[in-house]
Amino acid sequence: MVRLVISVFLLFVSTIGFSQTAGNEDLKKTNAYIRFEPEEYNLGVIEVNEVNENTGNIEINVTNDGAKPLILNSVTGCCGTDVKDWTKQPIMPGKSGTIKVYFRVEPRPSRISRTVTVKSNAANGAQLKVAIFGEVVLKRQTNEIDLP
Repeated sequence: MVRLVISVFLLFVSTIGFSQTAGNEDLKKTNAYIRFEPEEYNLGVIEVNEVNENTGNIEINVTNDGAKPLILNSVTGCCGTDVKDWTKQPIMPGKSGTIKVYFRVEPRPSRISRTVTVKSNAANGAQLKVAIFGEVVLKRQTNEIDLP
């Protein structure tokens, strides 16, 4: 009985292993395939006195790594994040487009956490998000030790 259970279990596991969906390379060969550069946007640590009107202006590059034209159907930002412009014409295979985003960064200590949502015809995700994060601090911390 134990051998039968083990045999059925191994048969089940091997069937699942061989029935996986197409890999990324297969998707790229027959569809539009979106890639963001950067995949997530890290603003890093910004001192309060370094914050200016351009701190929240960022640009995300969108590349089509697939074989068919990539169409960005809509691009939206969360919580006060304004998508100024994005590539509206189809992005041909091997080509890139851009998403221009603006959000206000307050000159006071706080964490920055925003997302941009992209809806497209990409095979690797009809709706993908790009995270934008960072932190505004009074003064950067240093790990230096003052010696007498």
